[in-house]
Amino acid sequence: MLKDRYGNAASTKSEAAVARYNEALDLIRVYRGDPIAALDAALEEDPEFGGAWAARAGLLVTATDKAYGEETAKSLRAGAAANLNERDSALLKGAQDWAEGRYADGTARFARVAQENPRDVLALQYAHVGCFFLGLQSELRDWPLQAMRAFKSSEDGYSYILGMAAFGLEECGDYARADIYGRQAVEIDPRDGWAVHAVAHVNEMRGDLDTGIPWLADSAHQWAPDSGFAYHNWWHLGLLYLDRGDIAEVLKLFDEKVRPNPDQQVLMEWLDASAMLWRLKLEGVDTGDRFATLAVCWERAGEDAFYAFNDLHAIMAFLGAGRMADAERTLKAMRQAAADGGDNGYMTRKVGLPLAEAFVAFEAGRYGECVEKIASVRGIAQRFGGSHAQRDVLSLTALHAALRGGFAQTAEAFAAERLAHKPQSPWAGRLARQARELRVKEHAA
Repeated sequence: MLKDRYGNAASTKSEAAVARYNEALDLIRVYRGDPIAALDAALEEDPEFGGAWAARAGLLVTATDKAYGEETAKSLRAGAAANLNERDSALLKGAQDWAEGRYADGTARFARVAQENPRDVLALQYAHVGCFFLGLQSELRDWPLQAMRAFKSSEDGYSYILGMAAFGLEECGDYARADIYGRQAVEIDPRDGWAVHAVAHVNEMRGDLDTGIPWLADSAHQWAPDSGFAYHNWWHLGLLYLDRGDIAEVLKLFDEKVRPNPDQQVLMEWLDASAMLWRLKLEGVDTGDRFATLAVCWERAGEDAFYAFNDLHAIMAFLGAGRMADAERTLKAMRQAAADGGDNGYMTRKVGLPLAEAFVAFEAGRYGECVEKIASVRGIAQRFGGSHAQRDVLSLTALHAALRGGFAQTAEAFAAERLAHKPQSPWAGRLARQARELRVKEHAA
């Protein structure tokens, strides 16, 4: 019986197919190259290799892009007709759950595969990504910790589990252990952009620019080449420079690293671009035509209502580009999605739609409404996914709405919270001063 690189039974008798499959597993775990091409190469060697079809389907659905629907359906159909062992069958069913909008069920199914087969790093990675998209913070931490029992520190796969655990620990506020685990993972494999990213999150949450900037900038030659995830780590570096107030460097990173090709059809890249430009907009920075070119890309996904987190970022891009009609088009799709009984319907109804309406209110100058809508859901916003660093745009927007609306006490409240969490952050200090100046001005009036 042939086995994959981690020791799991492979549902093929072709050694060449397993070799290409193992190549895909390496690319998937470090977010590099073209893992779909590697899986397709494995399937050329053995079209009945069910495990490769299951891996392909899982990779496509966890991209949260409706544009991959046809390729996902192809993988699910072919996989169902191929040779499947019990583990492969469960992974394929998890991908089908995702494809049909049952994100929580699919994520739980991936996790069960990983629990029953603790050396299945692929199942664990898909479960981990699912936790991220669903805001399951404890599971994001605990499922990798569970899998560590099956690996020795010297074994292939161990460092990637460390990296996943590091990110989960960070999202649960255990910054010290997250930093240790993430650095250990990167020491073993410096290509591991996910582990690099976990430590970047620690530095972002602490507001530690002196550690965070060199951590990313000095190691980029190892994690950035051929990485499909590099834009996100560059985005994190941009956030740190924005914290410092170095707008020129932020715009340079945006143009050269985060969004080097304005026509790039990678939805997750659009998310980071929208989030960065919106932060710059809040700070009053002239971003030129960057919103306009980004909004053109978002046109094709503006009515997908496939994942509420994505929809909010489409709204940001449309508003930043002054395209209110497109923002309203996305809002209409979100309202329709909110009436649905699926997982995205829940996320849209409880979190995504109130936030989208808040951002529209901000752009219209209805600052009180913006603050109220964000405040009403900010405490449960993890339910529509993303990280603490990504969702920080909600607090920033509420704070700026309070400043612009003249709500001095509310602005000071948000600013004091931020400064307490990030006492080293120059950005937090600047916002606190703005809020204080507003209060003084209000008292003097």
